[in-house]
Amino acid sequence: METTVKKREWVKDAAIIFLAVLLVLTFFSNTIMNRSLPEVATAAVTSGSIIAKVRGTGTVTATGKQQVKAKDTRTIRSVMVKVGQEVNAGDILFVLGEGDETALEQAKTTLRTLQYDYQRMALNVPTYDGSSYDRAVDSAYEKMIQAEQARDSAYELYLRAVENDSSTGELEAVNAEIYEVENRLNELETALSDAEYNRSVRLQAALDNVAYAQELFDEAYLNSQQYAGVEEGDIFPDMDVQQRWEELQQAEAQLAAIENDEYINSLNNQYSMYSERYESLVRHRDGITNEKAIPYKEALDDAEAECYAAQLDYNEAISRRDYAYQNFEQTVAVSSVNLQEQAENIRIQQEKIKSLAGEDENVVTANVSGTIDTIDCTAGSTVVKDALLCTIEVPDLGHTLSFSVTNDQAQRLRIGDSATVSNYYWGNSVTATLTTIRTDPKNPQTNKLLTFDLTGDVTSGAEMTISVGQKSANYDLIVPNSAIKTDTNGSFVLAVTVKSSPLGNRYTAKRVSVEVLANDDNNSAVVADLSTGDYVITTSSAPVVSGDLVRMADKT
Repeated sequence: METTVKKREWVKDAAIIFLAVLLVLTFFSNTIMNRSLPEVATAAVTSGSIIAKVRGTGTVTATGKQQVKAKDTRTIRSVMVKVGQEVNAGDILFVLGEGDETALEQAKTTLRTLQYDYQRMALNVPTYDGSSYDRAVDSAYEKMIQAEQARDSAYELYLRAVENDSSTGELEAVNAEIYEVENRLNELETALSDAEYNRSVRLQAALDNVAYAQELFDEAYLNSQQYAGVEEGDIFPDMDVQQRWEELQQAEAQLAAIENDEYINSLNNQYSMYSERYESLVRHRDGITNEKAIPYKEALDDAEAECYAAQLDYNEAISRRDYAYQNFEQTVAVSSVNLQEQAENIRIQQEKIKSLAGEDENVVTANVSGTIDTIDCTAGSTVVKDALLCTIEVPDLGHTLSFSVTNDQAQRLRIGDSATVSNYYWGNSVTATLTTIRTDPKNPQTNKLLTFDLTGDVTSGAEMTISVGQKSANYDLIVPNSAIKTDTNGSFVLAVTVKSSPLGNRYTAKRVSVEVLANDDNNSAVVADLSTGDYVITTSSAPVVSGDLVRMADKT
């Protein structure tokens, strides 16, 4: 019995010792395992406000570049500048030699042709011989005088025939008034003829002025390339176009005033009034004329008709003479313009020959101040007309920078937003202003291209990172930027989950997908399966993936 009790006590002691050893081993194994886990730093998920920033990096480019081109085919004797060199307006860029021999001979041949053409044109300028028109006017004048004398004689015979008529006194008064009215009509016809001629001369000059003004306006309008249509009363932002438009309107107004000549209108109105009065007097005279005077009246009517026809012939002869002289003057004017144009062509060709022969303009100078961007020719080479010699970057015209952003980012911005440059530490401070937001041609469905105007001490080719922000907004979930990671499946954070055990807490990394709504320099607002107060991993002593056990930096 005593032996059995002793055996039971030994088994009990052995079990106690085994359990104690097991607990000790378990404790030390957990401690050793914790020390081998990656150590992580965490931050709590919070809520609050963020001023969102859109960032991008681009290359600075000059807004304006001046291309220097060859005026004629020439040989480049010396290149006086190099890329990157600063130049001022008037500085010598290239020294030129003689041009191409073939081009020089062709230019001389063209000059000779132009000179011969000028001589032929000068010989073909017409001369005026108006003697035949003068003779026709003189003959018509003599016939008109004879017709007037015949009319006056018929009138005297007619008066004698009615001397014994009881209505002689009334008839004489009527005939006297008819005579006065008829003279007035003749005066009006002469005045109208002179006025019509003068108007024709002024009308041609006004038409030429309108055509010239229209040509100047069309040239300025086409050069501006800014307007879709022109209507009376338009206001143009381009001052040259506006000035040409106003000159055209003035020329057309002058033409309209000449076409509607008030003096000629007044003469026509007077002529119509006197014609009606004349016809009324003739009808009245016919009513009081006795039978004895009828033959004389008929003779008087015939004489008056012949006199009127002779006056018309005289006026027509004058009009034909004046029209012929006017045509001659116009022809001479056109010939003069053609000769002037040909003389200018000759002058230009002579200058071209001087240039090709190396007699004139043997250097190319800078028209603007700036920095040599490219040199597109070499000493000893021959360049043709309009060939590019070099490009000058003009800093005074400013610099720009562009980069692409998503459509969502672009929707947060407005033209005129100010931006900051975050990585440029040379020279004076640089300011950037958003000037355009347009579709990115490389990614038209998803991206927009932002362009900024830069002011300050910048140079072309420099790389800059620009940040442009929007108004602050409140968000439910905010995490540090360092907690957000990205792989082929998108953006995510590693949240820390906790599980308690008799030997302590166990911390596990868990992947949580996130959608970034906005961010600033430190934090991002996200949409995710998280709550305020949750912890996300910001840094770790070793790579961590979802499901890994981790050791908190402030935990043992």
